[in-house]
Amino acid sequence: MLLAAVLACLCGAVSCAPGEPKWGVLSAENALVGSRLYHAARVSDTFQYIDLGDVPGGQQTIEPKVACTVKGCAHSDDSCPAYIRGLTCWARDPKPGSHKLWYAQMRTYFDAELKKGVRHNVIACLKPQSGETATVLWDWKYAIDQLLLYGEEIYFLSKNEEGTHDIWVMPQSGGEPKLFVQAHGADIIMLGMEDGVLYYMSEDGGVFRAPRNSGAAQPERILTCEMPTGIFVYGGYIYYPVRYKGAPEYELLPAAETDENGEPIKPAVAVNCYDYYRIKVTGGEPKPVITGVQATIGSLISEGRLYCPAWDFEYYGSVMSEGGATYYFSRSSGKVWAADLSGGQSAELIMSPSKYGYAGIDIAAIYAVTDKYCFLKLYDTLAAYQTGEEIKPRYALLEKESGKISTVGFDSRYAS
Repeated sequence: MLLAAVLACLCGAVSCAPGEPKWGVLSAENALVGSRLYHAARVSDTFQYIDLGDVPGGQQTIEPKVACTVKGCAHSDDSCPAYIRGLTCWARDPKPGSHKLWYAQMRTYFDAELKKGVRHNVIACLKPQSGETATVLWDWKYAIDQLLLYGEEIYFLSKNEEGTHDIWVMPQSGGEPKLFVQAHGADIIMLGMEDGVLYYMSEDGGVFRAPRNSGAAQPERILTCEMPTGIFVYGGYIYYPVRYKGAPEYELLPAAETDENGEPIKPAVAVNCYDYYRIKVTGGEPKPVITGVQATIGSLISEGRLYCPAWDFEYYGSVMSEGGATYYFSRSSGKVWAADLSGGQSAELIMSPSKYGYAGIDIAAIYAVTDKYCFLKLYDTLAAYQTGEEIKPRYALLEKESGKISTVGFDSRYAS
């Protein structure tokens, strides 16, 4: 459950030893590489992208391109280099100017001797601009659920015989993986890597640091987090959410149904209102960063700013059907906060209905922010209430100057 809750792309920068890379890149479903915004979901999917340097104007929907250079390709089977059947995770290459996409995959083939299908797990990379692919790890026994690229190394989170996860490391050029962190019965996930130190979280909320050249030294516990989501390693600090003091546990909605005794049923929505703090990666006294935001996998740290959906609950109403009542509300009221991480503790409301004129949307995730655009996942909750339709997520691109929101045609079924 811990792994399923946290799959986010983290990167940061701190001063490093000579020749030491500054940061690592963690696997995610969306990543900005140059002007291209790539997307691929778990299970079976293709690497798709839109080019933010060439966004078509006047269109309500932006259709992505498949990262394939094969003419006439249908992008529907293994002959397409961008089609990854059994994709489990992927990450962009952190090297400047590199367009490589690294991915883990569960491949299935028919074993003639055993007369049955056999699965094996691999790590490979794709060069989208040329279509070249290369596999660097073959026949790994267990599923690989996270990748972290750092310098010339690949760190990966893999299941073990107990069903929890361990962290392994191997060269990007290939070779035998080495055990880096063993779970010892408690499940773990990777949070990020800076200055030669990998940070990970255990299922009890403990955040640990494990230097890459520490040998047999035990990882050091830095702090314990009450939330398993929305935790970042950036610029020599760990950013983490703490429940907002005084916030109720639930928002009670007006009853639209009754129980068998005729008593009204009041549905409850869990309140996701938090403050963010930061603590140095070496430990110390926590300091506040921003208050009254959501702590989700939909938050983002990029270019010295922490982006979070606001907690600003707004209830629209309910619609009855044969299956019961559907309740329509927005957790964010369409607002996104950006906190400056330079130390000034300042924050700016970068998206809001009053700023851009939209209404009735719920922003669930911020995946990328550039000078010109914000790439998001949102729900058109008020419109769905007004039409009685099902509430569905969509990927969207906000043009910051005009406030225009265009749908991006990435498949949202697997969006996290």
